[in-house]
Amino acid sequence: MLWRSVLNLLLPLSAVCEELNSAAYEPRAIEYPYEETLDITPLPKNHLFTSFQFKLESEETEISPSSHVASYKAFPKSLAPILKTTNTRELHLRFGQGWWDSEHWGQLPNHGETAGGSGVEVWAVIESSDSAHAFKEWLKLVNLLSGLFCASLNFITEENTVFPLRSFLPKDDIPLFDQSNGLFLLRAALPSEPVCTENLTPFVKFLPTRGKEGLASLLDGHRIFESEWHMISIDVETVCDEEHSTCKYSMQQKVDAVVDVQRALRRVSNPIPKPVTGDELVCDSKKPIDAFQCFAINQKTKTKFSLNEIFGRTIKNGSHLGRKQSKVCVHALPHWNVFLVNNGDLFGTGDNCFDLDTGNYNILIKTDNTFEVMPVSPVPVLVSRSMTGYGLDKGGLRTVFQNNLDVEAQIIYLETLPWFMRIYLQSLTITGAEKDEVIKSIYYQPEIDRQRPTHLEFEIVLPPNSTITMAYQFDKSLLLIAEYPPDANHGFSVEPGMVRVFEPLDYQVRTSPDLLTLPTPDFSMPYNVIIFTATVMSLTFGTVFNLLFKRTVPEKDADLVSAELDPKVKIKAKIQNLKQRIRSILHKDTSTNEGKS
Repeated sequence: MLWRSVLNLLLPLSAVCEELNSAAYEPRAIEYPYEETLDITPLPKNHLFTSFQFKLESEETEISPSSHVASYKAFPKSLAPILKTTNTRELHLRFGQGWWDSEHWGQLPNHGETAGGSGVEVWAVIESSDSAHAFKEWLKLVNLLSGLFCASLNFITEENTVFPLRSFLPKDDIPLFDQSNGLFLLRAALPSEPVCTENLTPFVKFLPTRGKEGLASLLDGHRIFESEWHMISIDVETVCDEEHSTCKYSMQQKVDAVVDVQRALRRVSNPIPKPVTGDELVCDSKKPIDAFQCFAINQKTKTKFSLNEIFGRTIKNGSHLGRKQSKVCVHALPHWNVFLVNNGDLFGTGDNCFDLDTGNYNILIKTDNTFEVMPVSPVPVLVSRSMTGYGLDKGGLRTVFQNNLDVEAQIIYLETLPWFMRIYLQSLTITGAEKDEVIKSIYYQPEIDRQRPTHLEFEIVLPPNSTITMAYQFDKSLLLIAEYPPDANHGFSVEPGMVRVFEPLDYQVRTSPDLLTLPTPDFSMPYNVIIFTATVMSLTFGTVFNLLFKRTVPEKDADLVSAELDPKVKIKAKIQNLKQRIRSILHKDTSTNEGKS
């Protein structure tokens, strides 16, 4: 009876424990201010455009200089203190490499707002009392970002920093935490900076999933950086609510890449490159084809691939931390078959958009006609820049603007040239239209040696369907020997020019970086002088030493002299002399003893 009473007491307690355990282990909905999407678009010539987008927000804080964010949630905790310390209200960072084919791929993603030039480009809006103090905060910002992103941003100094006027104006109003301060926009670029996996690693660590799940699990640095064109962008803005006097950080991270599908598939099927067989060749139908000749083209009519073959990975679950589920959308024509693969099962939707939940996902894409893709958006303005002239003392820059619109295009053209390019603004020429009709205004800040670059901003109006060429001349300055980079004969990279179209639409595009050749000294000359001097000194020393410590003898006496100078002969002679002396001493002692006796 006792054990029954104890059992009756324990049964309710066990039921309560089971209820608590079930409540403790029940999945709880966690919603952080975080969203992630992946957009995939087939492009002409068997290229594939992929765009990873991640949006994050921080906690709201009061608008005051002393406000401090203590809880970040999805926002990276390593970045917020940097923005707070340097009074940065906006930050835009770009890592890019490759060449965007505007003729076949159309406009840049997001109208070029999230794109940058080759290398590294950074600009920020800093709240400060004056420009000098803002520049100090700018140097602190780029040095902190240099360590955070494993990039050479610490090489940004006053020699390559400008204060743009109209090229990078923020779209939204930026609040002032201290009404006695002002806002200052600063920008710099490093066109020769290589982009590698060390720059992608901190980018992935900014995300709350840390690349362990969600769309970020697809990001493989080796696959991303071998693409035809890739761009990593980070945009941080300060968003404020004036009604509640609170502000928060809003950040958008993007990884855009254009992948050559056939090249990626060949890497999977043939890790060791092999010649293409005749059956696999695709001949150009516009040229003669017979049994002996074929003008091959790098495009197949039929294709079938998956994201696993392109990136070498599958999507590990969807993100369970965001407000919305992870989403993948493929933008293609109806004859492109798109399926979501989950545990061997294929799923399809009418709009080719999929929400990811739990499991390993893969996207399968196949078509019988790769020549028909979604129509690309035409580029409103094309721009290209090149070097002119020859020689090591002078040169020129030639920029071509092509307006593809049926109306006038109003643009701002920004150029930042290094201080060792001393331009002659009076040599500016315009071909294709009248100079006064094309150039409405010019902002020109000349360079100062080793202190600031040349800052040029042109306000240009391009006539409809026109091509305008702008050119001017410059002199090349001499550098100190310590100012030359290790590979000085390769040349000096000149950062790309930037075009911003603001009428009739908003669009940004950049030129390719140029390579400038400067008068370069012969860095091997010091080594040649050292070698020549050492050779002369050794010859002189050897001759003098021989005259002082050696003697000249006839050839017939050479053997005798060499025998006399031989150490063995000398030792034997000394031993013989010693023996004779010992013998003579013994002989004297013997004679003396005999005489006494």
